[in-house]
Amino acid sequence: MKIVHFAPFAPNASGMYEAARDMVVADYKAGHDVLLVDVGSIAENGNKSEAKAGQEDLRGDTTIVTATPNAALSADVLVFHTGVPDNWVVKTQAPIIFVMHGRPTACFYTEHTGKKVSFSLINEIGQWPRVKAMVTFWPYHLNFWKSVIPKNKLTCLNAPPIDEARFSSKGMVYDLGGKSGKYNIVLADQWRDDVNMYEILNGAILASERIKGLKFHIFTLPNPLPRCWELLTDRLKERDALGVMWHRRTNMEEVYRAVDLVLSPQRIATRSVAEPLSCGTPVIAANGCDFATYQTDTSDPEQVAKTIETAINNLKADSHAVKDKVTSVASEFSLSKYSSYMNKVYEYVV
Repeated sequence: MKIVHFAPFAPNASGMYEAARDMVVADYKAGHDVLLVDVGSIAENGNKSEAKAGQEDLRGDTTIVTATPNAALSADVLVFHTGVPDNWVVKTQAPIIFVMHGRPTACFYTEHTGKKVSFSLINEIGQWPRVKAMVTFWPYHLNFWKSVIPKNKLTCLNAPPIDEARFSSKGMVYDLGGKSGKYNIVLADQWRDDVNMYEILNGAILASERIKGLKFHIFTLPNPLPRCWELLTDRLKERDALGVMWHRRTNMEEVYRAVDLVLSPQRIATRSVAEPLSCGTPVIAANGCDFATYQTDTSDPEQVAKTIETAINNLKADSHAVKDKVTSVASEFSLSKYSSYMNKVYEYVV
């Protein structure tokens, strides 16, 4: 089957691209003729880059080269990860699968605040006759999407695919250098209006008061760093609990392999949850995130601190048991498991 994906080409700079990339790799390894067309990406300053063919992503064991929009003309299935110019696909009647990378709350909030039409646009896309499936990775979102998407088109894949050739316990390890602690913990979620690191970071600060030897390494910080963030990181500094701070970093799999624990405010298995688990690193996430090694009330610093203490004590008592638990969960993100379900979706829409 020839499958053409449309997504912004943005290695190491877009979670949407990373998810689309792993879907492309999974399709390729499942034996499909698969291509990726770049639709242009939005930079942090709001500027959109020009869509280009011939760009290469050499990471992992599968090289991806962006194709021209004409690839759509001979496709059996078109997979939209975001908006696609009409003139690219109007000359073909291939069925469309639309992947909903966003959270319902975030889409609703974006439109509610007047930033851009998002939530109602997804509803509109779901009405298009050529759109045969609207796909989400997260069962938690089903009851929200049911209100606005036709029942016969709403499809859930249970978990996002993660490329094991990149994210596994084996491979290069990031050198924390003099910033390393006895126990190293990473926070790496990008800021989102509906879910962010603010509350869980306060739990980290509380834990640093009680547990000696913790070092918190914070990624995806604003650049330059606003004073409101400095007020929090200064509390960690005072306790010698502040490790590496980064705005954005490539090859996060090396970081996940280097640390003992990841803190995430997510209650679904986003890539900031699934990637570290795939690298063998336990994750603390919000209540409802069933894949997480530990769940907690991320809005309550007291509960977060207690959960961090429990996770550290478990690592002290039996790190192998913790790793075994993580490994069993990580198998849910395998490309082969994803393909076993997604292939059925492809067959259905064709």
